Amino acid sequence: MTTRPPGAREIALKALHRAETGDVPPRDALDALFRQYASGGRDRAFATEVVYGTIRWRRRLDWMLGQLMRGNPESLTPWIRHILRMGLYQLMMMDQVPDAAATHESVQLARRYGHAGTVRLTNAILRTAIRKRDQLARPASGEDPVTELGVTHSYPPWLANRWIGRYGAEAAAALMKAGNRTPSLSIRVNTSRSTPRDLADRLKLHEIHVEPGLWLDDFLSIRHAGDLRRLPAHEAGLFQVQDESAGLAVRLLGPKPGENIVDLCCAPGGKTTYIAHIVGAGGSVIACDTSLHRLHRVEENRRRMGLGQVRLVGMDGRSPGVDFAADRVLVDAPCSGLGTIARRPDLRWRRKAEDIDRLRDEQLALLEGGAGLVKRGGVLVYSTCTIEPEENEEVVAAFCGRHPGFRQEEPGDWPRDLAGVLDGAGRIATLPSTHGIDGSFAVRLRRAD
Repeated sequence: MTTRPPGAREIALKALHRAETGDVPPRDALDALFRQYASGGRDRAFATEVVYGTIRWRRRLDWMLGQLMRGNPESLTPWIRHILRMGLYQLMMMDQVPDAAATHESVQLARRYGHAGTVRLTNAILRTAIRKRDQLARPASGEDPVTELGVTHSYPPWLANRWIGRYGAEAAAALMKAGNRTPSLSIRVNTSRSTPRDLADRLKLHEIHVEPGLWLDDFLSIRHAGDLRRLPAHEAGLFQVQDESAGLAVRLLGPKPGENIVDLCCAPGGKTTYIAHIVGAGGSVIACDTSLHRLHRVEENRRRMGLGQVRLVGMDGRSPGVDFAADRVLVDAPCSGLGTIARRPDLRWRRKAEDIDRLRDEQLALLEGGAGLVKRGGVLVYSTCTIEPEENEEVVAAFCGRHPGFRQEEPGDWPRDLAGVLDGAGRIATLPSTHGIDGSFAVRLRRAD
């Protein structure tokens, strides 16, 4: 007797379980299951929506569960807790899913992954949720702002408190809302092999919705539920998946044709390949990373895009141990990633407040390591994909205090139509709620002659 392959909801359940108990990123968990079960496009799209939505809205879904059951949802097994969260997400936040289908399929999953008692519990909770839908729409107002906004927009208390304290309740709510929108994918066109218009036409043949980038003319914004790596245009090296915020950091670095550039924390290679495209065959890019596995991904992108001017080096950027005088050095430092929550909703649950302080020392050490590779008169750019000042402005201030030979420099050559991404000091400081792209930070530092 053959075993019935799992449907989209069961794949979503397995992915959620792997992500929580195995500490696996949701995308990796989904990709592995899609390969294992050869899922079709419709099932992939549905499972992806359920997984990311359930993770994104976890706190609010657990608040709903708390209103619908006796006891603490955390007392449930991970399997049943995920089944209930998934069921509530479909009932409360996926208008296209019929109530009967969401309830029936959740009960069937509870039958396979629980016992008779949890089957009855699942059925009772979801049927009660349907009856009390209006009461569960959002928490009652009157709670303190940290609790009310944290539950309403589904953020952990420490992060809600941090953002409300810095931005105020209204702006923090806007930032949280932006982090809950399903973002479009951003891709950078390899303009040595295609043009944005030609690539858009190619992608539309695969029924992919394409729009121009918000800020950069060599980027496109797309919506596609499948694996981009399987597209012929990707295999031909016509584009690289990359958020526009990453492209802005490269623009701030300002590489010129023929220059020698060091990318100190290069994996997975999006910025590396962008820099290499700009410096051209007459320049060189030294791409460094501590992980040989991650360097392998950079090599794949380098080959696919035909960039022979990139040389890979396995090296800890905190102590480079090489004698090199580069025209420009990019330090794209490891960070909390809190500017990318819309794209990586699990980060809000994985990160802790203490992570920010822990990362700060590593970021400062990398910036100091990169500084030693910059020639006199050269440029050093520090960038992150976080919006937290301890990882951004405070790291730069500490570095400049120790290294007076470097000074912050406003980009005098910055295009007028990109002025909106700069703060008052000439640094890139993007917010998803303001700029429509990932939150990011980048600053240009000039070494004195």
